[in-house]
Amino acid sequence: MSKESGVLEEILKAREKRARMQRELINIYRTTLISFTLNVPGAEKNNPSFTKIHKIGIYLLEEELKKQNIKLVHKIVQITADGDEAFLNVNSDSLSVKKITAAIEENHELGRLFDFDVFNVKGEQVSRRELGLPERKCLLCNDSAKVCGRSRKHSVDELLNKIYELIDCYSNLDLNVS
Repeated sequence: MSKESGVLEEILKAREKRARMQRELINIYRTTLISFTLNVPGAEKNNPSFTKIHKIGIYLLEEELKKQNIKLVHKIVQITADGDEAFLNVNSDSLSVKKITAAIEENHELGRLFDFDVFNVKGEQVSRRELGLPERKCLLCNDSAKVCGRSRKHSVDELLNKIYELIDCYSNLDLNVS
């Protein structure tokens, strides 16, 4: 087995484990669950820049939850082969929470890198479509991100270059969140 196929196997295992964790947290806490990762293509999922961006995303989410008086019931943050991930159980209906996460994804300078999945108490993922929102756009063109991803319209290097460009632009704003 090549090194790259071994890494990809570890990423797939981490994704399976994340799905199990999501189901378990919903069953234990019986609340809306936010599962937060980053949109990073390729095998390189862990580096200090990505961890910093993930922390910023958690900070933004928690600040918005506070503003909306939504109680955080439980939180887990961990690093896996698939990168940084966070699980936040909250006391609020899933559609309201999805509106909050979609607004962060749409309006923050780094929002395109954030991937907030919201699940209701039945374990069903809430879609943007349920809120009447359009699909997310590709990082590089105006097409659907899903379509570009599935067709591999852009190379991993092109996407990573754009991601690092976004990170650099944000870092140059000199905003510190830890």
